[in-house]
Amino acid sequence: MNSSRSRTGRFTEAFRERYLRSLDDYRFFYDDVNSIGDPDHADHIFYFVPGINGTPGQMRFVLPSLTRVFGSRIYLKALHLPEFSALRPTWEKYTLTNVDRKLAQLRADLAGLLARHERVTVIASSNGFYDFAAAAGSFPADVLRERVHLLWGACAPDHFEPTPWERVFYPLSGFEHHGHRWFACPNHNALHAFNPETSTSFHWRDGRHRRHFVKADLESRFHFLGLQWNYVSTSQLGAAVRHVVRQVRAPLDLPAAALVAAHDGYWSGQSRDTVARTIHRYLPGCDLAFKPTSHLWVVTPTYVTELLARLKHTMTTLVPPTPSSTHVFAHSTAT
Repeated sequence: MNSSRSRTGRFTEAFRERYLRSLDDYRFFYDDVNSIGDPDHADHIFYFVPGINGTPGQMRFVLPSLTRVFGSRIYLKALHLPEFSALRPTWEKYTLTNVDRKLAQLRADLAGLLARHERVTVIASSNGFYDFAAAAGSFPADVLRERVHLLWGACAPDHFEPTPWERVFYPLSGFEHHGHRWFACPNHNALHAFNPETSTSFHWRDGRHRRHFVKADLESRFHFLGLQWNYVSTSQLGAAVRHVVRQVRAPLDLPAAALVAAHDGYWSGQSRDTVARTIHRYLPGCDLAFKPTSHLWVVTPTYVTELLARLKHTMTTLVPPTPSSTHVFAHSTAT
């Protein structure tokens, strides 16, 4: 895997072995399933863009809300290519070459869907929005405005901040990979007071409906020393996000709505106004909904169903795409 063996933590080999073994664990949503439904008989088309270290299978987490609001005649397709398989170590995924391949695949996927369907709803997760924003700049403005609707769940900032956790846990689990430092970060509900993103589970309830959600079913986690851990590198992941953000040509003019976690640890304590200004820098017309929870748990069924219901209402008031916009899009993608 071309990882440097120098400057490693005291227990790095044990941590890495547990992490690599975990990639083949049984998960509920953390896998490479990248399409659901029949595109030829669907009334609604959805395209899922995962965030950092996300996977196609995560789109199934919102499937109950989608079917509740839009019925069963839906088609979901996820951005996916082998370089970002759930079975690959995360440090192998986020090279700049792989990121460019992902953006090319996103453009090709969206062009293919728009060539066959009148409208497409893009569901972007976390940092995945910036991938979409970079790729969307190559499409005609009227096509985006009239034929694409964006839902952004768990809005993430456009950069990675260094974390003091690295100083603590790199000496235990860290290593260098192509000049970037990786280390394992612990997760436990007891750590929530220090960082809301370290929670491992969530008790969801909505009226008579209740469920215990486990983060390890949704995101890559491995068990070691009685805790759950995930490997991170603010350096390598930050470089990947900066590479994408630099390719965002201009703010996007398209119908958009976003779920924002009011207690999101990734925004480093930024005010609600600062978060809103950052989002509106890329999506001036985005309708924001702040919810009193953390980054991942803002996309639980209650809030997702609410957002989708608003989307469905908006769709009923939209004017159908003009023939000229469809023609311009078909011409531009053909060339």
